[in-house]
Amino acid sequence: MFDVEHHVLETRAACHSPQKHDIPMASKEQRTDHILEMVDSRHFMSIGDLAKALDVSEMTIRRDVRDLADAGKVRTVYGGVASLDNGSTIANYNAQTERSQHTEEKRRIALAASQLLSPGDVVILDSGTTVQQLAECLPAEGAYTFICYSLNTMNVLAKREDTTVISLGGVLSSKSYTFSGPDAVQAMQRYRANKAFIGATGYELKHGLTCSYVEDCSWKQAAMQSSVERILLVDSSKFGKVSTCSFAGVENFDIVITDASIPQQYRYDLEAKGLKVLVTD
Repeated sequence: MFDVEHHVLETRAACHSPQKHDIPMASKEQRTDHILEMVDSRHFMSIGDLAKALDVSEMTIRRDVRDLADAGKVRTVYGGVASLDNGSTIANYNAQTERSQHTEEKRRIALAASQLLSPGDVVILDSGTTVQQLAECLPAEGAYTFICYSLNTMNVLAKREDTTVISLGGVLSSKSYTFSGPDAVQAMQRYRANKAFIGATGYELKHGLTCSYVEDCSWKQAAMQSSVERILLVDSSKFGKVSTCSFAGVENFDIVITDASIPQQYRYDLEAKGLKVLVTD
C-alpha cells in the first residue's frame, strides 16, 4: 500500500536538503590562488588563519599548501607557510648590527619598560636588541622569573642573583642569536606569565607588526597567548616599515612603549585602538 504521509515527508526532505551544487565553494585552483595572494602579501600565514580566511578545514589547507610547496611556489615552515622571498630578506638581518642602531632610543624605552616590573613577576622576554636592553636595565634587587629564547638576553640575566631563567631550547640561529623550533614553541605554550615584552622589526598601518624571521612568528604568538599583559617595545624607526613576516596586529597588545619621534599618525592610530602609549623623553 502506498504510504502518502511517508512520501510527502520524503519529498519535503528532498526539497529542503542542501545539494552539493547549491553550496558555493571555491575550487582548488581558486583556493590556491587566494593562498598565494595572502602569503605573498604577509610573507607568512598559519594553517589556522588560512583555513578561517577561506572557510575550509585545516586538512584541506594542508593538502593545498603541500601541493603548492611541491610546485615550488611556497615554503612550508613550522606552523604555516612562507613566501619564497623570505630567504634573501632574512639573511640581511644581523643582531649585532641592529644593536648599534638607535641605541639611545632603545635604552630609554628599556628603562621605561623596567619600571613596569614588580618583584615576583613571571616575565616573557622576546628576542631583539631593545628587549635585551631591558634585561640590562633591570633593578639591581628583586626576584624575577624570566622565560626567553635569546642567547644574548640569557647571558645578561645569568649574571643576576635571585633570578630564575627558563630557556626553551631549540636550534640556535647565528644571525639572531635565538633558539627556535617546534619544541621551543610547544614548551612556551605550557608556560604562563604576568607580562610579555615583545619586539618588532616593523609596524605599518595596513600590514601590522612584522619580524625578520619566519621561525620567530610562532614563538612570538605563543608568548603573547601565554601572558596576561602584552607590552610592545618598538623605537620610532620601525614605524611605517614592513619586514619579512607578519605575526600580529597591534590591537593584540595592551601597552606600546616608544620614543618621542613616533609619527603622529601612528600615535593617533594606536590610541584609537585603545592601547596605552608610553612615549619616552
